[in-house]
Amino acid sequence: MPITEKKISPLHPLDAAEEKLLAMVDDHSQELIALLQDLVKIDSVNISEDVYAERNEIFRYTEKYLRKQGFRTELVKVPFPGGNPGQHYFNLIASIESKTPGRSLQFNGHLDTVAYNHDNWNMDTQPLSAVIKDGRLYGRGAGDMKSGLAAQIMAMQILKESKAEFNGRLQLWCTPDEETHGKFGSDYMVKNYPEKVKTNATIISEARSQQPLKTPVITVGEKGPHWLKFIFFGAAGHGSIPKPKSNALNKAARFISKAPRLFYIPDRKLPVNTFTLLRSYLERYTLSDLVKLMSSKIANSNPLEKDKRKMGMAFKTTYSFDRIRAGQKVNIVPDLCELDVDFRVMPGLSAQELFDAIADYCTKLGYRVDFPEGYENTQQASGKFANDPVDIRVSVITIGEGFLIEKDTHFGKVLAQAFEAVYQTKPVYTFASGFSDGGNMLSGGMTDVFNIGPEGFNHHNANEYVMIDSVILAAKLYLLTAYRYLNS
Repeated sequence: MPITEKKISPLHPLDAAEEKLLAMVDDHSQELIALLQDLVKIDSVNISEDVYAERNEIFRYTEKYLRKQGFRTELVKVPFPGGNPGQHYFNLIASIESKTPGRSLQFNGHLDTVAYNHDNWNMDTQPLSAVIKDGRLYGRGAGDMKSGLAAQIMAMQILKESKAEFNGRLQLWCTPDEETHGKFGSDYMVKNYPEKVKTNATIISEARSQQPLKTPVITVGEKGPHWLKFIFFGAAGHGSIPKPKSNALNKAARFISKAPRLFYIPDRKLPVNTFTLLRSYLERYTLSDLVKLMSSKIANSNPLEKDKRKMGMAFKTTYSFDRIRAGQKVNIVPDLCELDVDFRVMPGLSAQELFDAIADYCTKLGYRVDFPEGYENTQQASGKFANDPVDIRVSVITIGEGFLIEKDTHFGKVLAQAFEAVYQTKPVYTFASGFSDGGNMLSGGMTDVFNIGPEGFNHHNANEYVMIDSVILAAKLYLLTAYRYLNS
């Protein structure tokens, strides 16, 4: 007998007008999925923050679609530094406003995607194919996060078509570079055009799923991305005479291999944690069913995938060694090695505290470390390496603070009640290990920034997909939330 989630009677069920409004989503479901397919088929890869990659096509397509539906649209051009005049990115803003004043609600999402390798994808589910198979829509960006944006666009379109009365303004903001932390998108706009993007509340439609739940989760916090580059210095030489201690690549390898045992980063506790998450699960499942679901294995098509995702990893600072470059030639000992590390830090852990932990770890390894200007170095205070050359120089790729928002604000309650009405179950609140544009919004003074999107899987991996039924339900959630909030 299949395991099912417990259903509830919503505290604020749909009234007749709302039922009629949400039925329009079903009527537009084919149009919604066709829009998502069009978005997935347009390549919008974000290679790197400092490498220009053309993404104007998808912004012009989306702007044209919205303008055709009768929305007021604006493309905000952001120049790419050092590029030619034709190299720029766009932020897209589209809005609908009532004749009567009221609150403002913003839908938000990013149109860029991470890169992909065709060879790793199945032949029948290629990255830009937007193929539908077994109730899933495959493609790069299907889950992360073109499905959420398509659902938000359709929600706005239906609200306009329905001629339903509301007060205030509903707008959509599409960003170009969330995948590299928003230098030309969310960070740029909150600093340079706050009047265009600061609203009373924002829903980011990132597709985030939490096994074994069958509905999306509401994200109320995120870790902060602290991406750092470590440059290891050594002494070159002939490859026939190895240099175990002064080979720059060896230094980096030692830095990586000793980390699990010697690298300690201070912990931070949150009100959202593994315990609160499990308690929320038990509102959906019986204990025996939950044990069965948690112990079941999720099939993975990659035989090299040996790591299981652990729930507790979301609630601690983590690091991942993600890119390394060294050496000129096979018979030359490398005197330089670059290592890029992705730190995801908990809210309340400052960048300086992370640098203190790095200094302590380097001291344990016997390496002198040099930090960028503006950060203290505890090694210098000790004077231990004063006469030694620098072994490691650290530079910042990007720094973003983690955050946790209050979920029981007026908008938070409207969103929760709309969730119950659409999904017939209680929402589960969680904390995200990955980042969204929300961090930059909160840093820029925005409030009530919630994140919820359709069920997507294999983000940043081959054979990424989104559940089609989940996209349709998400559109209903966005539509109902907007209708209720702008009438509250």
